[in-house]
Amino acid sequence: MKWWRGRERKRPNQVPGHPGEPPRPENFEIRVGGLSHVFAVLDPSTTVGPEPLHIPLTGHNVYVDLVASGDPDLVLHALRAEVTGRSPMKPNGVSLVPQPGPSISFAEDLAEARRRGLENYQPMQVPDAEVFLDETPPLVRPALDVKGIPVVPDFGLPLRIASGTARRIVLAPHTADRGRVDWRLLADVTCGDQRATMSWDLLVTAETTMRAFHPGGTGPEFTPVHVLAPHWRVAWPPTGSG
Repeated sequence: MKWWRGRERKRPNQVPGHPGEPPRPENFEIRVGGLSHVFAVLDPSTTVGPEPLHIPLTGHNVYVDLVASGDPDLVLHALRAEVTGRSPMKPNGVSLVPQPGPSISFAEDLAEARRRGLENYQPMQVPDAEVFLDETPPLVRPALDVKGIPVVPDFGLPLRIASGTARRIVLAPHTADRGRVDWRLLADVTCGDQRATMSWDLLVTAETTMRAFHPGGTGPEFTPVHVLAPHWRVAWPPTGSG
């Protein structure tokens, strides 16, 4: 299986960041990567390109690493999201990260790939914030539990990163769209007298390609990603979304 590799750390099964690169700012750096345990896969084509496209499933981790490398403190004022496109798609397959513990039996020729996958396994992290891409406009807010209480109490914006230190923020993007969702993450920051808005173009989908059949049922039922892997599941939906 082929896993994406993030820019900041060459690890398997990481979600790619596609930054719109502005001139490199002085005194700070922001990197975006991520982790998904399930990807929808599109085969190479004239629209996809010469390599397969792996689209992470809703609820995966997006990492925002903020580094205050100079003398001034770095301040993150806001995280915003924009949906830049939606398009129907029919995945050609799905990639799943092998999970530790008992599992189904694999063919002998896949045993080595499973062993390597387990050696590089990384658990999903509890997100600081959730990104609701089906809201209008998209909503970024602290991740909430079933009672509406933030699951990471010390997370809030603006966030100050002291000079010479770094901080990782974990986001969980959400969509119910089973097509391809193109979206943009934006970060508004200041560092001393510098002001910048950084942006990264990302992908997500809700389509797992899997269906479940039940005895006596009327037909196959869509299988959401949280049934397959520990992707973050919304516990407290935004107002008006049910």
